[in-house]
Amino acid sequence: MARETINRPDCEKAFSFEAGTCDDPGCGLHIIAERRDGTAICEIIIGRKSIHGLLQIIHDEGLDL
Repeated sequence: MARETINRPDCEKAFSFEAGTCDDPGCGLHIIAERRDGTAICEIIIGRKSIHGLLQIIHDEGLDL
């Protein structure tokens, strides 16, 4: 996956997040964006096939400290 600069949309920004998996073996990583008060904004599911690309971006950008 090539590095891509993201133009941040004019939308609500998350204060924090939770990450985990569910009981579905075909599912991927679940990330739940949260507001400062802990209420959920949205859920992002990164499929198993996309995890490698995400990890590559993390590595390429030096975020895997």
